Amino acid sequence: MVAPDALVIQMQVFINQLLFLERKRSFTFEGVSLYPSEIHLMLETKGEQAVNATRIAERLGITKGAVSQTLSRLEKKGIIEKIKDPGYKNELSISLTPLGKRVYDQYQIFCNTMNKHFYNTFSQYTHDEQEMVRRFLSDIGDIFKSI
Repeated sequence: MVAPDALVIQMQVFINQLLFLERKRSFTFEGVSLYPSEIHLMLETKGEQAVNATRIAERLGITKGAVSQTLSRLEKKGIIEKIKDPGYKNELSISLTPLGKRVYDQYQIFCNTMNKHFYNTFSQYTHDEQEMVRRFLSDIGDIFKSI
């Protein structure tokens, strides 16, 4: 049996690796590189047309200013176009450009490939091992929510 403090250390190392990966990772397709914050915002469009920027900020729990800055970068990269809402002066909607749709679709393919790797790994676990992983991930999620 592994000592709990050894598991805590291993968990800290894993979290640090994950955070480092999240900071440095970019996704490149057709010569356009997107960083995690840009990817998260692009994914919030869910491939739909005219998604409201204020609602994106609310869903992600970030400021409208942060959304606005990231949307500006995405617009400069040709991923989205901003549309002023004619009914509301301060409201802004966004939609993916044709390039943005291709990048979105390619990122979904990337995610599906990664998920297949996870699935293949977890399918080798017994039912009890899978339940332990599920419980662990749930408990970690609860810890993060409480911080």
